[in-house]
Amino acid sequence: MLFGLGGGKTAVGLDVSSDTVKVVQLKQTRGGVSLVNLAMSKLAPSPISEEVSEARTDLTAKVVKRTLDQAKIKNRSVYTSVGGTSVVVRYIILPYMTQKELKDVIRFEAEGYIPFDVKQVILDCELLREFVERGEKKIEVLLVAAKEEVISQHLEIMKRTNLKPLLIDVSTFAVENSWELSGGTGIKDENEIIALVDIGARVTNINIIERKKSSFNRDVLVGGNDFTKSISEELGLDFQAAEKLKEEQGKISLAAEAEVPVLEGDRTSRINEAVGTVANKLLGELDRSFAYYYAHTQIHKKTINRMILNGGSARIPNLDRFLSNGLGIPVETNNPFKRIHVEAGKFDPKYISKVAPAFAVSVGLALRGLLG
Repeated sequence: MLFGLGGGKTAVGLDVSSDTVKVVQLKQTRGGVSLVNLAMSKLAPSPISEEVSEARTDLTAKVVKRTLDQAKIKNRSVYTSVGGTSVVVRYIILPYMTQKELKDVIRFEAEGYIPFDVKQVILDCELLREFVERGEKKIEVLLVAAKEEVISQHLEIMKRTNLKPLLIDVSTFAVENSWELSGGTGIKDENEIIALVDIGARVTNINIIERKKSSFNRDVLVGGNDFTKSISEELGLDFQAAEKLKEEQGKISLAAEAEVPVLEGDRTSRINEAVGTVANKLLGELDRSFAYYYAHTQIHKKTINRMILNGGSARIPNLDRFLSNGLGIPVETNNPFKRIHVEAGKFDPKYISKVAPAFAVSVGLALRGLLG
């Protein structure tokens, strides 16, 4: 949703996040949807400032161009998104009004719900439902606010790379699209409540789906970089070396495995302990967020049935089981390519399986272009 519209037989999803650029090209065929190509590049070996600046814009534009070249994508029309702490999603209740009336008053109504100066944001909204409460007709509205400077920077990156954005979505809804439109782990029962959790480099986004609609959204300040920093601090390594260790050896030790004796000071156990420390922090943030959802949202039952993990760090071994044990609900790792034809002779199945959760946003964007 939001900020544009388009369509076509092939579609390119471009995910420009705080630390990484990911691009996917999908094609609609008689047999379904096929992967044409994909690529992923880091903006820099270590995290860089998220502050909007000429230097960041220039660097990002160069990495976007390199990533598109790597994927051999010539199409200049893309579906892209913005996310992170510069974008907020709110669900608000207002007296009944038409969609046209809502558009006319939403900037005034938004002031009490967003943490930014309303004069410095781009707003969009969607009427979710109409209902009657104590004899009064009301509406529930999905409100999205993005800092104007972030949208401007994003558009400047597109301009410098000669790209035409057909849509600028919100990353949390692109993840939702990758899960719903691919049908990989679709809703088994319309009464299921699903928590879509996207572990980004700096922020983890929680999007709770109730009755097939987003009903709660929150960012928590724990992300993939925190796992890396924890290893870095534990072993006295720079970020790049710690990131490599996280990807190659990072693992969460479960209770049964913890009973196996290890040598004191063993490097592997220290890595796992560092990763486990951050996993515990993430678990606490998720638990608090779910408790807030239960307490403050009008829902038909107070049970989140499943959690779906997305993002590169979702592939940390045992993270799904650790969170499942801690939260008491099933946890699955999303594979946005599950219903997409991936030609084995062209792509390495092991690589696709490894990186799949990291491409949830870009796949969701491309699917939106094809099927939305």
